[in-house]
Amino acid sequence: MSSSSELVCTFVAKKEIDFKSLISFFSKIQNTEDYKILSKRALDLYCGDISKKKKEELRKFCFKNKIDLCIQNPKWRKKKIFLADMDATMIKDETLDNLVKIAGIKADIDKLSKLAMDGKISLRETLKFRVSYLKGKSTQLIKRVVKKIRFSEGSKVLVRTLNKNGYHTNLVTGGFQPISNYVGKILGFKKVISNKFVIKNNKFTGEYIPITGQQNSKLFYLNYICKKKRFDKIKHAISVGDGANDLGMLQNSGLGIGYRPHHIIEKAVDNHIRFTDLTTILFYLGFNEKEFSK
Repeated sequence: MSSSSELVCTFVAKKEIDFKSLISFFSKIQNTEDYKILSKRALDLYCGDISKKKKEELRKFCFKNKIDLCIQNPKWRKKKIFLADMDATMIKDETLDNLVKIAGIKADIDKLSKLAMDGKISLRETLKFRVSYLKGKSTQLIKRVVKKIRFSEGSKVLVRTLNKNGYHTNLVTGGFQPISNYVGKILGFKKVISNKFVIKNNKFTGEYIPITGQQNSKLFYLNYICKKKRFDKIKHAISVGDGANDLGMLQNSGLGIGYRPHHIIEKAVDNHIRFTDLTTILFYLGFNEKEFSK
């Protein structure tokens, strides 16, 4: 990498990349001979600054060719702390919605969740509404939800690799204990922060204890943990999520990544993962595939 490089552009595809064609196209955007192959499907290109218009051209090219792209300053590329959303990010499921459905509640839960994740209605209000449906239901339903959890591709390799390299890994979710604790344990997160059901006599009371008393709980926790660990958010924090409740966390991390993002995240955050799996985060951080802990 050239010491004069202002940006590193990381390209990741599901299958092998035609590096020659990619570099040829990139040379029309910005002249560079400085690159590093991270894998047969991942490439770093280092260059000077790129105009907003040229960045858009590059992103359109990548979208058309189903390539995920991250553009960042390489100076603080290596981070120290990782914060991740759970539902529809580290796992494929929306676990509270699944719990309400298994309880036999007849309501359009999916629509409520989508509106909340798009930032069109208050997530806190929808959580309160959805949890209230569970009042009087047996907590045995939790076991059925846990059994059906589907982990996102690359999730285990991602957390394992970050842990091995000294990252402080945090699962920060609007989901609920004990489901979040199970996911955190399976994936190997060092810390799990989540809401908690209020339970009495092995039944849901229809109430819950939120992560914090703050409106933007995930950003609150990002600020809290960085202060506690003496990390600088911009230099040391990376986060990933998909919906409106992740926005503050993503925008205030040195590198915030939208994973299969809802529209509100697409508009507000530059770097996404749409076509590949969660190991793409490791490429964004500069890891070579040989360094992955599989």
